[in-house]
Amino acid sequence: MRIAETSVERLRASPSGTLRISAPITFGGCVIAPLAATFRQKYPLVRIELELSNRNVDLIDDGFDVAIRIGDLGDADLIAKPLTAYRMVICASPGYLAQYGRPQTPQDLSAHQVLSHSVWSRHGGWNLEDDGNADATTDSMFTCNDGNGLRMAAIAGAGLLLQPEILVASDLASGTLVQVLQAYAPQPRPVHIVYRRDQRPLPKLTRFVAYLLDHISERDTSHRNTKPPTSG
Repeated sequence: MRIAETSVERLRASPSGTLRISAPITFGGCVIAPLAATFRQKYPLVRIELELSNRNVDLIDDGFDVAIRIGDLGDADLIAKPLTAYRMVICASPGYLAQYGRPQTPQDLSAHQVLSHSVWSRHGGWNLEDDGNADATTDSMFTCNDGNGLRMAAIAGAGLLLQPEILVASDLASGTLVQVLQAYAPQPRPVHIVYRRDQRPLPKLTRFVAYLLDHISERDTSHRNTKPPTSG
């Protein structure tokens, strides 16, 4: 079925057919989903299937056209195009900071309520940069297996949050959350779009890759120009 569909797609100059995309949960939900939606508005003959998962899929075995990878690329046989940097931020609500004060170094976190992702908790908590050395905080009193759940807890004043910048960008811009410990946040990791090598790539693939490259670049430029001042 998919082979027959591909043969028809090759005869069309305009993008068409099903485009299967794999992306990490947070980056996929915050960035890829809205861009895939506007891409489809531009090319209505394309059907989008977006799977959000933090596992590294096998593009051939799992039947994906493209995947978004953060950090390690894995399969060296794939074509990889850099999209952006995946930045983490530490933040908290103004009410929480008014009550507990602003931490100035990672060592101050022992006197704070720390929100932690369940996966991180199993590996010892946060890993921060402290003069070039990893500094782990442990003993979180609030854990969750979902980044947005932790975000909502932070907005409610539950503690300090360590999450991707893309997840809390609007909260930082509005002042709902305030960034702290900027110098100690984990090092940014590269984000790539990867796809299989093909001498005759389909229009849906080439146009989508170009669309992401253009629009994520525009988004990053706009974000840098409007980023609010940070403290701590």
